[in-house]
Amino acid sequence: MSSIRGETLKEGERAAKIGFLSVAVLGVVKGVVGWYTGSLSVKAQAVDSVTDLLSLVAVYIGIRLSQRAPSDSFPYGYYRVETLASLVVAILITATGGELLRESAIRVMSPEPVSSALVAILVTASSMPVLYALSRYSRGVGERINSQSLLSQSADFRTDIYSSALVLAGVASSQLGLPLLDGVVGAMISLLVIRMGLSFAWNALLVLLDAVAEPERMDEVRRTAEGVRGVLGVRSVRIRRSGPVCMGELTIEVATGLPVEEAHRLADEVESRVRGDMPQLESLLVHIEPRERSQMRIAIPITEDGGIESKTALLFGEAPYFIFVDISGGEARRWATRPNPGLGLERKRGLTTSHLLIDEGATTLIAKQLGEGPYHVLRGAFIDMYELGGAETASQAVTAFIDGALVKIEEPKTDGKNESEHI
Repeated sequence: MSSIRGETLKEGERAAKIGFLSVAVLGVVKGVVGWYTGSLSVKAQAVDSVTDLLSLVAVYIGIRLSQRAPSDSFPYGYYRVETLASLVVAILITATGGELLRESAIRVMSPEPVSSALVAILVTASSMPVLYALSRYSRGVGERINSQSLLSQSADFRTDIYSSALVLAGVASSQLGLPLLDGVVGAMISLLVIRMGLSFAWNALLVLLDAVAEPERMDEVRRTAEGVRGVLGVRSVRIRRSGPVCMGELTIEVATGLPVEEAHRLADEVESRVRGDMPQLESLLVHIEPRERSQMRIAIPITEDGGIESKTALLFGEAPYFIFVDISGGEARRWATRPNPGLGLERKRGLTTSHLLIDEGATTLIAKQLGEGPYHVLRGAFIDMYELGGAETASQAVTAFIDGALVKIEEPKTDGKNESEHI
């Protein structure tokens, strides 16, 4: 586990501790007031606070265990312990809601007036700002560390705020001679608790079953990978949640014949780009599949702007023009000529010319020879390079390439006349 990930999970631990201490104080106060006043709705909130404490303990344990390093038995780490903690929290919440609902039903059938209502109202009202602050804090930390259990706890605190408002209404109605409403409010709080628990349980089960919770994320990964030069296509994208992090697999298509070291470098580039867009992505396995190019764009240095029959230039960096020929279905479909921006430069002539090819989207270069600088730049951009051979025109060079008669350039070389292309 990275040190950055460890620091973020430590922040989650602190949030669980702060929440536990705050809820413990609120729970004790509400329990005493509920027992003293006889208000079922206040008692219900006190019991709900106990559930919150158990939830926060589960959250803390889950986050704590998820920081353990992977082992032989758990090669993907212990991140899903945090999700399991969320499921435990959800079960506790649902069970507590069911018990509160039973007690509320008894109170509805046998209503009792609330004594010392002012005390109950003051305690309940004063707890609402505390619950709001805890909800905001838990949500902020949960979003930063991508912790579903903390986000669930934040939602639990928000529900407690709503239930506090209902408690105020129930206690006030009891003072107005309607004690029945105290039991009704307790039932409403119970239903809210049950609904929340079932929702949390469902979300936790989806994560444990590797369901895709955010399909749009997979589309983002696909677009990012396809935007990496050298990737011809993306066959499949798989992302699964594992506690606060995500694990992914990606299959990309590359040109047939791409050297192993180049394919590995391309996979690393894809992984770096995708993980840069998704900080919560703990690991990404990139698979490589070869594919024949259906479309290519060939760049050829030429001496004149005469179309496809232009004469070829011998020196890469000193060519006045480059013609770009689009090949599809084994035939030249269209072409365009561009002036060489590196022509006349004293330094970095070859590199400037190389960036013209990259900007124009060339997939292949046919040239007499290349200096070291342009060779490595074009190779880094996954542009295939072939020797011009005896082709005197761009048309002849394209025909020779389609017929498979050209030889690949495997290393830079110069004849001493174009040393500027090294720079």
